[in-house]
Amino acid sequence: MISLSKIYDLAPIWLQNVMVTAAGYRNNRTRYGLAYYEYKKFLKVFDTLPLSKKLEHQRLELVRFIRHARDNSEFYKKSYKDIDVNAIQSLEDIKRLPIVDKEMLRINANEVFTITREDAIEGHTGGTTGKSLVVLMTPDDMMKRMAMLDHFKERVGFKHRSMRRATFNGKHIVPPAQKKKVFWRYNHACKQMIYSSFHITEKNAGYYVKSLNSFKPHALDGFFTCMIDIANYIERKNIKLDFRPVGIFPTSETLTDSGRDLLEKVFNCKVYDQYASSEGAPFVTECKDQRLHIELASGFFEYFQEGSSNEILVTSFTTHGTPLIRYRIGDSMVLSKEDNVCSCGMHTPLVESIRGRELDFLYTAEGAKVNAGNVANLFKNMPNALIRAQTRQEELGQILVLLEVDKEAYKQEYDDLLRDEFLHKFGSDTQVFIEHVDEIPRERSGKFRMVKNLVPGE
Repeated sequence: MISLSKIYDLAPIWLQNVMVTAAGYRNNRTRYGLAYYEYKKFLKVFDTLPLSKKLEHQRLELVRFIRHARDNSEFYKKSYKDIDVNAIQSLEDIKRLPIVDKEMLRINANEVFTITREDAIEGHTGGTTGKSLVVLMTPDDMMKRMAMLDHFKERVGFKHRSMRRATFNGKHIVPPAQKKKVFWRYNHACKQMIYSSFHITEKNAGYYVKSLNSFKPHALDGFFTCMIDIANYIERKNIKLDFRPVGIFPTSETLTDSGRDLLEKVFNCKVYDQYASSEGAPFVTECKDQRLHIELASGFFEYFQEGSSNEILVTSFTTHGTPLIRYRIGDSMVLSKEDNVCSCGMHTPLVESIRGRELDFLYTAEGAKVNAGNVANLFKNMPNALIRAQTRQEELGQILVLLEVDKEAYKQEYDDLLRDEFLHKFGSDTQVFIEHVDEIPRERSGKFRMVKNLVPGE
């Protein structure tokens, strides 16, 4: 029997749009039911509560969720067999519980799950290790997570499904044999134009921009680096945009200051960061004043102290099917040292920065880590002729820099400027090799990795 994906690949583009829309309406049924609307109403009220009441709600949810895991998951029942779970009544008490990581959940998946696959919405995680984790999510939890995302965007003026959005993600929407320069498909169910992240090259970028000008989205979302590539092209080619979005909502990748500045300059709107995960981690979202707030209704964050690491542990209240309790997710976060009062009016703990995966860094020759944000800053003063760059490190003291450049505008002395930047950041003991390439390949997920740490043992 011919597969649905094969039918899609052989179909004309207009029919592919119909198929994408049909999939969109099917997804709507699992995302926008009664639980979605009820939770959105709850979140609007929750925003107005004083911090003390938000923290008390978080505490009660934590107690309920831990008991749910103990009562319904064989994995947690065994893990907590010597622990009096009923005595855990505060956020501080949670430290009595063991820490879990992806590998523990992966090898014990069938005992971790509290629901069957037939009753679940199934998801998969990737990550820098390449190991995949299957996650089973209850329909109510899926709807609550969608409500949280949509509520976050509505705070800054974008209303999902009522306004147009352009999404850059890892969906394989363009068949391998397609010749037409049409790298997007329309999901009418969400007023969403989906753009392929696998075909953004210097030759194709102009087609993307023309489509955006025709579609005139009220918001852009998806892979940060894909939107950076488009913004870079628009700026270099001095293209006039015929629309101004309400906001830009990057996902899946760690934001850089230089990238945010470029997007805001080119699209003339604000960028609003967010943090969650495909496993179902709690949310951190930016308010209208672009301050990062912990969404206390969604879960609980802890620091995992190991050396100088700012790695976090997450406990998420929307993971009833695959409970995440003190889960070592591999991301880093820095809490703000200021009080919990933001000029936006919401009272929640504030986050200074989200640093993403611990492998998003390079080493100096002495073994010190330079995180992805600082690596990105090495390129921010480069003349406007650099399309994209990737740094690769396989051993201490050596870094390979791949550059994809505008050959008409790029000058050889720009390499020297870049070497000087690396010299000041990494020191004279690190050799920097610069290689110009026609195209830097993306990951299988469609994401672009600016930093590839391949040092043995990492």
